[in-house]
Amino acid sequence: MKIRAGLAALSLLVTTRAHAQPDLPPPPPPPLAQEPAAAPPPRTAPSLATPPPAARSATAPSQQPPPAPPVYRPRHRREVVAVYEEYDPPRPVAITWNPLALVGGRLSGNVEVLLAPHHALLVSPSALVLQADRGGRYNAESQGLGFASRSGGGFGLELGYHYWWRWSRDLRGPFLGPSLLLGSTTNATAGPDPASAQTYWGAALDAGWQAVLAGGFTLGAGVGLGLVHLGGASAIFPRLLLQVGGSI
Repeated sequence: MKIRAGLAALSLLVTTRAHAQPDLPPPPPPPLAQEPAAAPPPRTAPSLATPPPAARSATAPSQQPPPAPPVYRPRHRREVVAVYEEYDPPRPVAITWNPLALVGGRLSGNVEVLLAPHHALLVSPSALVLQADRGGRYNAESQGLGFASRSGGGFGLELGYHYWWRWSRDLRGPFLGPSLLLGSTTNATAGPDPASAQTYWGAALDAGWQAVLAGGFTLGAGVGLGLVHLGGASAIFPRLLLQVGGSI
């Protein structure tokens, strides 16, 4: 009974306080210039075909910038040049004859051997085989043949050295060299005993040029100056060279 009386008294107290609270004024209306906030867009469910951004970023490869181009380094190019030279076989021996000597009735030939590049030895035998007008005592042609007269005869030998200007395996190009002259003459225009054979000696210095063509054909020419002595007579005479023949 006491419990029920207490509950009834508590209920009466609450009711009395509720009726005793004064009435509050209504809330003020919103301002006219303020627009109502827009409702957020409805959320759509993610599609199964398009993965969310997080999933795409997790599965798609990362976009990296392309690598830088390689640094250009100039390279030195090596050029190989092949040179082919056609040449004839070596021809170190030249065998020629002197056609100008026939004018004075002399038959003369040359054998020249290339011992080493630039250096050659010359042997030139000759013989007076024809009668010809060689002039008198002071004629250069007669002096160059050992003071030979028109009816004179005899033989001669020339030993020489030639320096060839070009380095070659044959006797071609310009040359220069001295020679030793030896011989014997009959019916000479000088000397103590013109009726008999008399020996003479001398020297010469020549310069010229010679070509060796295809097949070894050889052609040369030159000039020189000679000195001859027979008995008590001496003379200086010019020399003209012309040689035709072949090289082997």
